[in-house]
Amino acid sequence: MELKGYQKRVLNCLVNYAREVTRKGTGAAAYDAYYKAEGRKPGDGVVRRYVADLGDVPKVCIKVPTGGGKTLIAANALHRLVDNLPKAPTKCVVWLVPRKEILRQTLRQLRDPGSALRLVIDRDFSHDVEVLDKADGLAARSLNVASVQDQLSLFVLSYDSFKNRDGRLAYQENSALVPLTDYQKSTGQAVQVQGADDTALITALAGMNPIVVVDESHHAKSDLSVEMLRNLNPRFVLELTATPSAKSNVIARATAMELKSENMVKLPVVVYRRDKKIDVVQDAILLQRRLELVAEKERENGGNYIRPIVLFQAERRGTDDAETYRRLRRKLVEAGIAEETIAIRTGDVDELKETDLMSPQCPIRYIITVEALSEGWDCPFAYVLATVANKQSKTNVEQIVGRVLRQPYATRAKARALNISYVLTSSADFNATIDQVVAGLNEAGFSKKDVIPKDTMGSNGKAMPLQRSIEELADETSPEKDDDDLDGLSFAPVDKLAVPEGADATEGEDEERITRMLEDSEAAEEQFTQQAGQNGEYELDAEATGMGEDIMRYAIRDAVDESVKDLLLPCFRLHQSQAANNLFAGLFDTDDETDLDQSALLETFHASRCSRVGMNFDSKSIMDAKQIDVNDEKVLATDINSDLETITRALFQKDTTENKRKTVAKGLLEATRNQARKNYGDNELRRLIKDIVTDMEPATLDSAFDNYIPYARIISDQVDLQAMEYKRDEFDKMRSIGEIKLAPRYRFPDSFTTASPLESLGRTLYEAEDGGMNGLERNVADMLANCGNILWWHRVVERRKGEFYINGFINHYPDFLAMTKAGKILAIETKGEMLKNDDSRDKLALGNTWANAAGDGYRYFMVFANDPLDETGAYLLAEFKTDILGRIS
Repeated sequence: MELKGYQKRVLNCLVNYAREVTRKGTGAAAYDAYYKAEGRKPGDGVVRRYVADLGDVPKVCIKVPTGGGKTLIAANALHRLVDNLPKAPTKCVVWLVPRKEILRQTLRQLRDPGSALRLVIDRDFSHDVEVLDKADGLAARSLNVASVQDQLSLFVLSYDSFKNRDGRLAYQENSALVPLTDYQKSTGQAVQVQGADDTALITALAGMNPIVVVDESHHAKSDLSVEMLRNLNPRFVLELTATPSAKSNVIARATAMELKSENMVKLPVVVYRRDKKIDVVQDAILLQRRLELVAEKERENGGNYIRPIVLFQAERRGTDDAETYRRLRRKLVEAGIAEETIAIRTGDVDELKETDLMSPQCPIRYIITVEALSEGWDCPFAYVLATVANKQSKTNVEQIVGRVLRQPYATRAKARALNISYVLTSSADFNATIDQVVAGLNEAGFSKKDVIPKDTMGSNGKAMPLQRSIEELADETSPEKDDDDLDGLSFAPVDKLAVPEGADATEGEDEERITRMLEDSEAAEEQFTQQAGQNGEYELDAEATGMGEDIMRYAIRDAVDESVKDLLLPCFRLHQSQAANNLFAGLFDTDDETDLDQSALLETFHASRCSRVGMNFDSKSIMDAKQIDVNDEKVLATDINSDLETITRALFQKDTTENKRKTVAKGLLEATRNQARKNYGDNELRRLIKDIVTDMEPATLDSAFDNYIPYARIISDQVDLQAMEYKRDEFDKMRSIGEIKLAPRYRFPDSFTTASPLESLGRTLYEAEDGGMNGLERNVADMLANCGNILWWHRVVERRKGEFYINGFINHYPDFLAMTKAGKILAIETKGEMLKNDDSRDKLALGNTWANAAGDGYRYFMVFANDPLDETGAYLLAEFKTDILGRIS
C-alpha cells in the first residue's frame, strides 16, 4: 500500500531519531540531539522535556489522529528500526494492544498474507516472519534457538498479558522454553526478571531484547504498565496514539488538515439539532437514503462502492440494555425498515461479529449501539451518528463520534456529501452536545476547528430565529405537545427507491429538508477543504506537538487504584414517575429512577406567580443606559448617544400609554438573561412582566424604557431567589416522602486532562492534580497531602467535564474529595470569606444532607479562612487541621 505524505514524513522522523540513538546511546540524549537538529530545545514551551521512565531505553511517541493509519505506520516502522538501531542477536518485536477485541483484529490482519500490514512486513523481512500470540509463546511454537535467529518473531499481545491473574502464567516455570532460555544463558543474553522463573515466557522475551510497539499508548501510562515494559527489557519502545499523555516523548505527529488533505478522514463533522427524537430518527434514515442514492450515482460514473451506514446511539438504561436496543429495532421495523438492514452492537450483544460491512452483499445500513464502538471497530461506511436519547440525558457522544470519521478507500469522492461526517441530536442543550462532539474529536486527535454546528434548522427545515418576538410568544397559549414517538414513522422499502429523471430524489417536504441539509453541508466541506489545501503543510506548533490541554492526561495512581475500582459515590435519584421530559414513551425500557436534575424541582414552579414585593425599581440603583454596537468587529457596550436618546425618547413619549406598556414589556423580555428564559420559559416570564408593566407608574415606565437591562435584571434576580426557595422546599418535601433517594452512581474517570498539573504533592488520587488553586485551597491540599490518615485526595474542578458534584436543589462541586485509610469519604468545600448573597449556607445544608443520607462512611466539611458559619460542618482552617484531619479515622 502506498504511504501517504504525512506517513512518510513521520517515518523519516523515526529513522532520524533511531540514528541518534545509535550515535548517542541513550533515549534522552538522542531526544535532545534530534530536536536540536530540528532547531528546537526540549523544554522551550513547545517541545516537552524527555521523560526517562525506562531509564536509558529510548521510548518515543508518534501522534496520529484516528483514521490516520497508525497500524500501517507501525508495520512500516519495524524494518526501519531494525536497520537503524544498534544490531541485536535476534529480530523480535512485541506489539502491544489495549483490549482483546483489538488483539483479535490485529492478529487477524498480521496473519493474513493478503492484508496490507502483512504484505508490508513480508516485503521488508523477505517473508521470514512468524506472528505469535501468547498461547504460541507459552507452548514455544516457532520459538526455538534456530527460529529466533533466522526470522522476525512478532508477538501480538494485550496490555494485560503480563498484568492480570491469567498473565501470571507468563512468569511461571515453562519446560517448553528451556532450550531457548538455556541458550540465552550460555550466550549472555539472559535477563533476570523480578518475580519470574528463569524459564518463563517473560524471561525468554526479555532475553530477546525486543523492539516494543505500544498501540493506543494513552491506555498504558500506569505504574504497572511501565513496570511491564521494564520487564520486557526492550531496546526501543515506539508508542502510537492520537492523544499522547504528559509522559509521552513525541517526536513526530500528523495534523487533522494533513489527514483531510490526504483523503483519510471525513471532515468537517457537521452537527444538526432537531426538535424531537422522532425528527432525529426520521432525518437520519432519510439522510442515509439520500447519501446512498448519491453513492450509487457516483459508482455508475466509475466511483467506488459505498453503502452509507447510520449509527443510532441509544440511551443506557440500568442493566436492561439488550431489550432497549431490540425495542428500538422493532420500532424501526414497524416503520418499514427491513430487519436485515439493522444490527445491534453493544457490550453484551454483537450481531456484527465477523461481518464484512464493506461487502456489496452486506445489507446492514443501521447499527444500534451505546458506547461499544468506542475503539476496536472501524468501518469507513459509517457516515451518520444519530443520538436517540431523552433531551435531558447526557449520552456520551464523545465515546463514539470517532467511528464515523474514516474516509472510504482513503479516496476523495466526487460528491462532496460523501466527504463529510454527520451528527444528529435532539439534545435540549445543543452547546453541551457540541462540547461532547469536540471532546470526542479531541480523543481522536482532532479539535473544535473540525466541528461545524447547525442549530438554526427546525424540524421542517426552515430557518429558526434564535429569539422569537413577543407577538409570537403571545400565540403560544398551551405547552408543547409531547408527540415524541416513533409510531408516526413510515418508510418505503429501500428497493422501491429510485432517482427520478432530472432530479436527485423524490419531491416532498422531507426530501426538500434533506436537500437543504446536504447543500449546507457541502458548502461547509468546500470551505473546509480549501482551508486544508492552504494549511495542510506540517507545522511544529504547540497544538501539533501535543502541548495543548486536551492531551495532558493523568491516570489514577496504581497505588490507590484498588480503592476506587469498585467505588460508586452516592448521588440523589428521582423516581421515574416524577422525572421531567419523559419523551419517547414506550420506545425504551426504563428503570424506576433517574438522576435528579434541578429542573425536576421546578416542574410546578410558575414564574408568572412570583411575588413582586422585592422588585424595587429604585432609580438610584439603576445603571446608566447602554447601547450595544459593533466597532472594529467587536461587540461593545457604550453610553447611549445623547442625540439618539433624545430622538427615541421623543418617539416613545408621543405614543399612547397602552402602546408604551407593550413596548416596555417587549423590551424587558428581550433583555432578560437567556438562562432565566431557559429555566422558567418565555411564556411565564412574559406574563409576569406584563403584570409588572401594567402596574408601573408613568415615571417608572419612562425610566424602564431607557434601562431595559437593569430592570430586567431586577426582575430575573427576584425570580431566581424565589425559584431557589421553591427548589429547597421541593427537595425537602420529595425526600421526606421518598420520591428522592440517595444511590451509588458516580465512578471516578480512569484519567483526566489539565493544563496546570500539580505533581509536587503526595497522596493524590491521580498522577497529578489540578494546580489552579487559590491560597486557601492550596493550604487544604497541603494538609491532605501530609496527613497520615489520608489514603488519597482529589481536587474537584467544576469546569472539567465528568467531575463529581452533589446534585440537589443546587449543583454543588466540593473543592476536594478524599478517602481516609479506613475508607471514609470526605467532601471538603473551602470559603475565603462570607460575601453578600453568598451560597455558603445552601452548600453547607446540601452537603450535610448528602453526607447524613449517605451513612457513616461519608463526611462533609466547609473550611473557612476566617469567620466560619456557626453551623454543623463549618470550621476554621486551623481547627479543621487539628480537630478533623488529625483525628478522623
